[in-house]
Amino acid sequence: MAEFNLTRLKPLTKSMFEGQQKWSDRNWKETVSRHYLVIEKLVEKTQVFALWKRRLGIKYHEVAKELIPEIFMDAYMSIDFACMGLYKQANICLRAQLETTLRLVYFSTHRVEFKWWQSGSEWYLGDKDVWGKGYIYFKLLKEFKEFDVARSDELFSEIRTFYKLLSHYVHSSMGSFQTKPNRISPKYEPDEFVKWKSNFNDVQKFVNVILALGFAETFKASDISTQRKILKVIENNDYKDRLRRSLNLRIPGRI
Repeated sequence: MAEFNLTRLKPLTKSMFEGQQKWSDRNWKETVSRHYLVIEKLVEKTQVFALWKRRLGIKYHEVAKELIPEIFMDAYMSIDFACMGLYKQANICLRAQLETTLRLVYFSTHRVEFKWWQSGSEWYLGDKDVWGKGYIYFKLLKEFKEFDVARSDELFSEIRTFYKLLSHYVHSSMGSFQTKPNRISPKYEPDEFVKWKSNFNDVQKFVNVILALGFAETFKASDISTQRKILKVIENNDYKDRLRRSLNLRIPGRI
């Protein structure tokens, strides 16, 4: 690997490099100095994907080894971007994480389509998603239907609403801009950080519920310690209780 030498950089590249280093370092330090306990908790949530990779890697090896690292990295980089003050990019990562999770569940039982998708085939041109229009594929699965029994809101109705919120960042809707009229360089923004943190927690909730239902037999066969760790990441008591009942989990005590 070539050795880095700042003096060899051309003027514009050097200016960009030094500027990026300066503001990203400043924003990281300001963010973690204010939210070091929060950041630690969010990073801890990403560790659950090592459990999922280990559990799914045997039966769904090819699909799991490809997609679970991407799901983890989207969450991890979302935290990194947020700490740099890049809230738009941080939220874009969250939408990507949600999409890849849905693909993981779909492709786990559609190996031929997975090969097509890997090669860049767009056989699903009838709709934008590989699983077809809307979320109808998932709604037909027994575990997802049982999870929704007696709920006032369907899981995928909530996911659809939340997905639209994240899409504002992808499509640069007003209010999602990373620049301001009086500045270009990103900076720590308390309100934007709080909004991003809420979005991050919601995505981890949705992602882990989707995985628990999409791979219900694997989840139910896991030891109680693993189940507890995954449910702890979900946080939402209604979702946790619904999972325990719909999957008939035998986990003693509160989570």
